[in-house]
Amino acid sequence: MIQVHPEMDDERLVALFDKSVHRQWAQDAVAWEDFDRVPASVRKDLAMVLTPVYLGEQTAMVGVATVIPMLLMRGEHEASLCLAGMELDEARHFRILNHLYRLFGHEPMPSRRLPEMWRYHARLLKSRDPMEWVWGILISDLFARRFYKAVGELDPQGLLGALTRRILQDEARHQAFSDLYLERELPTAAPERRRALLDERDDLFRVMDALATRLSANANALGIDHDALLDGLWSDTERWADRLGLGATGRPRPHGGAVSRGRAS
Repeated sequence: MIQVHPEMDDERLVALFDKSVHRQWAQDAVAWEDFDRVPASVRKDLAMVLTPVYLGEQTAMVGVATVIPMLLMRGEHEASLCLAGMELDEARHFRILNHLYRLFGHEPMPSRRLPEMWRYHARLLKSRDPMEWVWGILISDLFARRFYKAVGELDPQGLLGALTRRILQDEARHQAFSDLYLERELPTAAPERRRALLDERDDLFRVMDALATRLSANANALGIDHDALLDGLWSDTERWADRLGLGATGRPRPHGGAVSRGRAS
């Protein structure tokens, strides 16, 4: 797994890692004193709808730490560099949201009320195939892009806008990594591995739909249409699947229900 002097000849991935180094930021880059501009009612509903995303940032930390050794065992040192940068991004996002909850004086929704949240993240973490993991994280990042943009629009010139703009810059780098990695790996992937990626996407959307339904009252109070958000996300994944040559695009978005048998519970 450890090489003293690996080649590091994938210049695009190395350049992406270098960009992540230069684009790092810390908690004190945001004017936290602006939090009092966010109305109390917004804080409570936002604390609820942020819950899956908050867990997602922590889950991503676990996932990245899990997949880096897989990549190193395969000699993919440039990709492991990019994920090391992503690990710091996810840790920062988790830290930022933790601080936001403390400022707002609200806790996340109790996990017992969101069983689908655990199914979603269990589905992401179960894979031992780096390509399947990267595809799952890409879907999560595409969701994060739409979700954080909607949150930023609640307070575009204040704290929420400043936070989400910075987080979205990180998410854009994560998507760039997923794009480069899948573009390289998919051409030689067997048909059954390609089908597995589409099955994974359908599983994740079924769980997201059930999860969004549980949070719909809070989302509606914030003016966030969860169904429109998921429709937009489905269109995003369709475009990526088509561009990456996965095929089977044009299918209707899955709604509700449990994940496929044997996938996650």
